[in-house]
Amino acid sequence: MKKTALSIVILLAWAGLSPAQTWEAAVAGGYRTLKDSALREIYGNGFVVAPSLSLAMSKTLRVGAEYEFGYSKNAAIGMFEDPSTLKVRGGHLFVQYGERSGRFRPFIKTGVGIFAYQFDVRTPSQPTVNVSETDVSFFIGGGVRAFFTKRMFGTAELKYVALWVGSYDDKVDLGGIRLLLGVGYDF
Repeated sequence: MKKTALSIVILLAWAGLSPAQTWEAAVAGGYRTLKDSALREIYGNGFVVAPSLSLAMSKTLRVGAEYEFGYSKNAAIGMFEDPSTLKVRGGHLFVQYGERSGRFRPFIKTGVGIFAYQFDVRTPSQPTVNVSETDVSFFIGGGVRAFFTKRMFGTAELKYVALWVGSYDDKVDLGGIRLLLGVGYDF
């Protein structure tokens, strides 16, 4: 993880010297799945919002950061139907490869990051159980940007995020597929 962060910093410093640099800001939202079938049955899939900022390194390569939030689900669990909450949020540093000309610009991207998850169970007979931790995540995806004007675009993205959490004996996959639609500005 430290090597990846250092690589991103070096790429950003190098990009500061590049005459081809452009920034891109976007916000996307959409559907998120939970890969773990037991958790998906209890909490269900949901919706997320993902703002991002990226910098062009060349005509086809961008580096950037994005933050995903919004997945928070409540459900009754256990024999006594105790109220519980599951929240998942976090950020990625990414590398994106794609076309920089034309109205429709396909792209692929991959990244690594840190995600936080919080699981709370409120029981009347015992203190509230709180599990709040962070873990490393990675993703791979692709999509297309459609430019409405020279600078303003819409984006559609499909990606898979991997996020395994828990003890060594009992791993849970909080990752899943994201289908995101959004808008952005290239400046």
